[in-house]
Amino acid sequence: MSDPMMWVFAVLVVLAMGGVAMLAAGHGEPMVPSYDDRPDALVPAHRPVGAGDLRKVRFSLALRGYRMSEVDALLARLASEMEAGRPADAVAQPELAEPGAAVRTTAEEWALAHPAGTDILDFSTESVDQVESFLDQWSRRPDRSDAADNEDVWAAGAYVGEIIVRTVPGARWVEHPDHAPVPVVVMPSGALENPIGRARARYEGDEGDSIAAYLDATLAAERV
Repeated sequence: MSDPMMWVFAVLVVLAMGGVAMLAAGHGEPMVPSYDDRPDALVPAHRPVGAGDLRKVRFSLALRGYRMSEVDALLARLASEMEAGRPADAVAQPELAEPGAAVRTTAEEWALAHPAGTDILDFSTESVDQVESFLDQWSRRPDRSDAADNEDVWAAGAYVGEIIVRTVPGARWVEHPDHAPVPVVVMPSGALENPIGRARARYEGDEGDSIAAYLDATLAAERV
């Protein structure tokens, strides 16, 4: 290469280096930002990971990595379990409807319409003694109907159940297939209580089925 050509080449190199320096210093048009071609994991940092997040996760490839099919299968399983709200190997539980509002309305209307008035039927634990007294009075009537057909007995049992629901945090009314069509109360411990069935048993004349004793035992069991 001749000397003139070498000088021209050197000048071009200096000019190119100067242009790069100017761009780096913020002069002129900025350089195009580099892009990381690794796949985005898309795992949120500001909230818990959800099933949809797991389904979007993609990992970059490496020389000594895991099998992509196995990772994808595991992520799909975890996402399905999160969507179902339980582990895949958990025992399936029946879907329980919660008729709480309807039962509560029945109990409240019965308490308001009852001759005893709301001063006694105030959903306190002490008011269960009055409920038991009513059941005994009704059972002694010569023209009494069967317990299953007596709406007052059903409502009295609903009232006792409402005492439980309002006294024990987490207790609620449910419709369970083992007790259908009578709604029952599921306790925080998972135990099922049947106050309507208890009221019917008392009405049928067995004084051993004390509603007051039943309520005390039910509440005591949840305090343990």
